[in-house]
Amino acid sequence: MAAQAQWLTSSNLPIVIITTDLIPGSDEHYDIPDEPKVPARMKILYVSDTTRNYLSNQDDTAFLNYSGRIGIELRGSTSQGHNKKPYGFETRMDDDVTNRNVSLLGMPEENDWILNPMNDDPSFLRDCLSYRLYAAMGHYAPRTRYCEVIVNGDYRGLYFLTEKIKIDKNRVDIVQMDSTENGIPEVSGGYIVKADKLTGGDVAAWTTPAHDYWEDVNYIYHNPKPANITLEQGNYIGQYFASVFQTIGQQDEDVSTGFPALIDIPSFINYYIIQEITKNPDGNVRKSTYLTKEKGKPLEMYHVWDFDITLGNCNYTNFEKPEGWQMRYVKWYNQMFFDPDFKKAVVDRWNKLYPDLLAKVPAFIDRQRALMDGAEQANFERWPILGVQVWPNYYAFPTYEEELDFLKTFYLDRLAWLNAMINSDQF
Repeated sequence: MAAQAQWLTSSNLPIVIITTDLIPGSDEHYDIPDEPKVPARMKILYVSDTTRNYLSNQDDTAFLNYSGRIGIELRGSTSQGHNKKPYGFETRMDDDVTNRNVSLLGMPEENDWILNPMNDDPSFLRDCLSYRLYAAMGHYAPRTRYCEVIVNGDYRGLYFLTEKIKIDKNRVDIVQMDSTENGIPEVSGGYIVKADKLTGGDVAAWTTPAHDYWEDVNYIYHNPKPANITLEQGNYIGQYFASVFQTIGQQDEDVSTGFPALIDIPSFINYYIIQEITKNPDGNVRKSTYLTKEKGKPLEMYHVWDFDITLGNCNYTNFEKPEGWQMRYVKWYNQMFFDPDFKKAVVDRWNKLYPDLLAKVPAFIDRQRALMDGAEQANFERWPILGVQVWPNYYAFPTYEEELDFLKTFYLDRLAWLNAMINSDQF
């Protein structure tokens, strides 16, 4: 317990305590691997946002938001290279097998959860800020709660607990298919397909050319899972995507047969706007991109993920500058912007959002800074990244206040540049 005592005895934030089981026949605890999940017990110290959480109360149920079994593993790809690890876990019944749907820290009941270490964002705000902003635009985005994490007595630092993107009435609210749904209309949904890097044994369902990128784009079955999707379902969704690619590539604007008939235009516009606001290098429909196809509906792009190197937190290809397009010339959008109706719809949506919604972000940053109340400093003591380039994508300022000042300034400058350009003849 020395490590946890050195950095943490109490917190303004929830405290997540994870203890993996002992290896059978040993007095050593399981290490947490990439996969499979290992059995563990988790406690979450939390009563309310106005009640401070003390480690000394971890055995008193009156101070616990959760106490029970979980299965836990490492998650992510690049992020696993850091010493501060990302975790994925499922809440389980006492049999260590059956999923247990629970509400954690006020979020809707489910059993799949993620602890994000925010390794590549020394402000600790970019993901949560972007999700909150997108939710305020009227769409589902993963809910988040900041917390401090201890694993097997070792203080791991500041994380945010968040929802995994999956089909659920409180997450991605589309139908859950089974293996019997192979004919029209049942086979038309619901699907989640992810464009991303291949990690953890992923296999691409199909790939598309790089389009001026250094890697081809991999499309992965997210739901149904590759092991469960039937031949008919795989053929249907693959052919549907092929039709989308073809009609966008041909700039087919016909509302009955072209891309406007195959995709949900408002979702593509809102996805464009959030990625452009944050100038997200990962938001280019190549990585961390989730697309959904509901039964009897067009393809949607409503679900966002992965904003850690956004808003200037990236020092290549001018991503550290608030000026310049990020999504305007991405392959899909470059083609759709030839359609004057699509372009006008983007302008109209932008002007409806700006400035009432978008200008609230600096105040959000201040509120989250107050909520952390020293947790960020404990994290920096455990992982001294301030002023150190720990990953080629970003570099940290010498102080946390400089990080936040840069984030606010970049956001406001980015907003001003976008507003001027979107409402100009250059758009």
